[in-house]
Amino acid sequence: MQLTVLGATGPIGRQVLGQALATGHRVTVLVRDAARLPQRDDERVTVVVGDAARAADVEEAARGSQALICALGPGKDYRSTLATRTAGPVLEAMAAAGVGRLVWLSALGSGGTARRQSLFQAGAAKLVMGALMADKGVADETIARSDRDWTIALPVMFGDSRAAGGYKAIPLEGTRGRVGGRIGRADVADFLLRAATGDRWVRRRVILTR
Repeated sequence: MQLTVLGATGPIGRQVLGQALATGHRVTVLVRDAARLPQRDDERVTVVVGDAARAADVEEAARGSQALICALGPGKDYRSTLATRTAGPVLEAMAAAGVGRLVWLSALGSGGTARRQSLFQAGAAKLVMGALMADKGVADETIARSDRDWTIALPVMFGDSRAAGGYKAIPLEGTRGRVGGRIGRADVADFLLRAATGDRWVRRRVILTR
């Protein structure tokens, strides 16, 4: 399968790219700096240098792919507006490139999903990452209102990076209660890849935890 990955030089995007190549997929990546991508010379990887907030750059990277995985993250910038700056351009680019499947990395605690966080994690997120989670929430709603076949991944707090497997994927809608715990980045990447290459979680928001 031909996939497009945004954020391939980040901690989760690197895992997505590595797992995708290990399972036989071909990948186009959109990066700001190709020198940061260890797989830049791999014949299965097509590198597009550009900005995920520019629809034209995303469109170039998306053309010919069956699905796009957005694994962008703000790093340690807890006031980042990256999610809202990229949601619109990504949707515009996908429509122009004829790509219907979108898997979008967000976080449990974004927007109204804070009601499903454990009380401890909800308090910590509000105190430290309130602006970031609000921004992610706005972006999530933009994605959910679109006509793409989207999935929004909502991982809990990150823990160790052990090998993927054994995690829980819990649909946000239709279930109750608060969810805590931690999850490794390899697990999150595993879900993003599985969601992009299947149809189980189309148009659903999914909580990820161990």
